[in-house]
Amino acid sequence: MRHIGGLLKRFSRARDRAQDQSPFDPATRLLSASPLPADPPEPEPILEGETTWRQVLDPDWDAKRRILDWKGLPQVHNYVAQLMTGRNLAERGMWLDWTLDRHLTPLRQRLGHDLSLASFGCGPGGIEEAILRDGGWPLRKITLYEYDEALLQDARRKIQAFPIESEFLAFDFNHPPAVDRSFDVVFFCHALHHCSDLERFLPFLNRIVSPGGLILGLDYFGPPRLQMDREARRLAEAIFASLPSHLRVNLKAERVGQVDERLTLPTIQSVASYDPSEAPRSADLRSMLFSAFDVVEVLPMGGTLLRNLLADRAGNFQSEGDRAVLDLMMMIERLAIETRLIASDDLYFVVKPTDRI
Repeated sequence: MRHIGGLLKRFSRARDRAQDQSPFDPATRLLSASPLPADPPEPEPILEGETTWRQVLDPDWDAKRRILDWKGLPQVHNYVAQLMTGRNLAERGMWLDWTLDRHLTPLRQRLGHDLSLASFGCGPGGIEEAILRDGGWPLRKITLYEYDEALLQDARRKIQAFPIESEFLAFDFNHPPAVDRSFDVVFFCHALHHCSDLERFLPFLNRIVSPGGLILGLDYFGPPRLQMDREARRLAEAIFASLPSHLRVNLKAERVGQVDERLTLPTIQSVASYDPSEAPRSADLRSMLFSAFDVVEVLPMGGTLLRNLLADRAGNFQSEGDRAVLDLMMMIERLAIETRLIASDDLYFVVKPTDRI
């Protein structure tokens, strides 16, 4: 805790420099950075067979994410790689490269053939597209499962452009079908935490992995409904209070240039109302997955502080001084995770089938 106190003092000094370097014109900053309308509409009710993730089909999604989401910042991707692997992106520290080097290449050698992979909750298939385009994973077939038909169709469009056998199937985490196939690798990317019936899904998961195969991915394992535990919230509030005003501008607020005076977190009810499937049992998932399955590797990917600190504010970090403040925010989160003051909400994991389910 003493080390984090020292970082908070450095944080205050960096804040003062950022304030000096960033003459603030909230209207200009918002309009130059964000494609969002000044008065964003209320989200439409979710219909049967749809998910809130249809928003990613918006042509402006990537631009909006750079403004509103912590993972939209390139600086954050390098931080996550270093937190997870101790390597930066140039050193093949990205989870995509780490998975190939550390797990899939040895698995390919052990099994003696290219691998079949199933991705559950694939969404629009962007991650799977990156795996096929950039990952170099030794795959012979890829099967994509998704609840939302519109997202599955977009995934089909992306993946069928590659010369690999592929299949696209409707799937509900809480009502898995009878087992009729198995896979060498089962993969998740921020999808597993949407499952509420873990008692039904985890045994299903255990049965569909081929002998010697792996279950791996990256996902949210923090408090249910995207909440923060007491220590994480206390630290996040201290950091937020130290931010210069231009970095506390809410880029999603109805009033242009609105500066948030304090860190406001989404309530349990607001998260559940917006997306009923959002992290209903994520804390249970952490304990059940890693106690029931044989753990090969679990690594931190952060987000415990940064997810809420940068939510609706990521686009404010533009100047060199702003990025220095962001560096310190990432350093504080990393130190707090490494000293176990807080747990990492996001985790990279690799587990094997078990006889305990």
